[in-house]
Amino acid sequence: MSFFEKYKNYVITFGTEIFILILSFVIFRIANERMSDISFSEYTLSRRNISFLQPLLMIGLGVAVPRYVSIYPKRDSFLPASLILMTIVSLLFLIGMTVGSRFFSKLFFGEVTYQSYIVPLCILLIGYGFHAILNGYLRGKKEVYFSNLIQLVNIGLLPISVLLFTQNVQQLLWINGAFLLISCLIFGMYVFIKRHINTDYQSLLEDAKLMLKFGLPRILGDFALLAMLTFPTYIVLSLQKNVVAGGDIAYSITLLNLVGAAFGPLSLVLLPEIGGFLADKRFDLIKKRFYVFVFSSLLLTLIGYLTFYFFHEFILNLLLGENHRSEIFEIAKIILLGSFGYVIYIILRSFLDAIHVKAKNATNLIIALAIYILMAAYGSTMNVELNTYIYYFVIALNVLGLLTFVKTYRTIKNLK
Repeated sequence: MSFFEKYKNYVITFGTEIFILILSFVIFRIANERMSDISFSEYTLSRRNISFLQPLLMIGLGVAVPRYVSIYPKRDSFLPASLILMTIVSLLFLIGMTVGSRFFSKLFFGEVTYQSYIVPLCILLIGYGFHAILNGYLRGKKEVYFSNLIQLVNIGLLPISVLLFTQNVQQLLWINGAFLLISCLIFGMYVFIKRHINTDYQSLLEDAKLMLKFGLPRILGDFALLAMLTFPTYIVLSLQKNVVAGGDIAYSITLLNLVGAAFGPLSLVLLPEIGGFLADKRFDLIKKRFYVFVFSSLLLTLIGYLTFYFFHEFILNLLLGENHRSEIFEIAKIILLGSFGYVIYIILRSFLDAIHVKAKNATNLIIALAIYILMAAYGSTMNVELNTYIYYFVIALNVLGLLTFVKTYRTIKNLK
């Protein structure tokens, strides 16, 4: 067996995600060059808010679908069951966001004048939810080429195409959301026809219960992570009432997310792979994956951080153009110190989700968020500088990485 045949899941997925990562850099550069400072900040805040809200919308299905599809490969009812659940939650979500649009515009953008942004933001968010379901199902089925094609089209090519068409943020949200939903509908119909999916009511009900039992306890954990990744931006908006400064924080955290995205392909492949190893009782392969990925991810993260620190001017010019704000580097060099803990979490969360039905990651995430909130509360009483809040954020992320490492090490050590 050739190297490519043996590791094609990793090679193809990693190649696709790296290409999408490059497109993400290009997207922000185009946005920064074609938009005003205010519009660019609105754009980065919109993306940050979508990331913040997605765990609530997904109700844990993003992990539950690929896990159970890989464990029960002969059952196709997980896809329609998850799509039905997503439809119900999406309708409730859209109604709630519409009714509370004034409150959410104040929370997400710092001003009620952004009320008209809430519905298109929600539409785009729902589109990403349906995409995650389809992609998760295909990853669970080990359909490497098809799953990566969907990922490339919906996450890589569609956003940049829309951005080239319009730089009006509100219009951009509407168009991107509409085309994403259409794309998911087309790909979804193709999957149903190709696999002849037609299940009975009882199967749908059983699968829905199984996925909800696994996914619902993870909502708090997913929400805790995205809350931690979003709170620094909200703190700036609250303290300074400055959308541009909030945009600087949001973009710096986007750089952190892009670091996570660089390692995300490993997590995408590991979850169904470890599920398969568990079914076959190949615990030796699980342990081997653990040690290799921890060491290599930390080494690569260190190299990446040092490269950014010493060559930041060139990198930011490349990412955003020569007219970028110098304040972004001052914030980013602090925030990216949290990438070490964040990468460990990204890599190892798949081990815990595959091995345990209980939400072990959620516990670690809630503890890390609680630590961050306590530090932030202490900072507010002491009137600390803005950068101190960012250091609190870095500490919390690295605590998350340490907790995830310890829990995963103990779990793997006890496998028998």
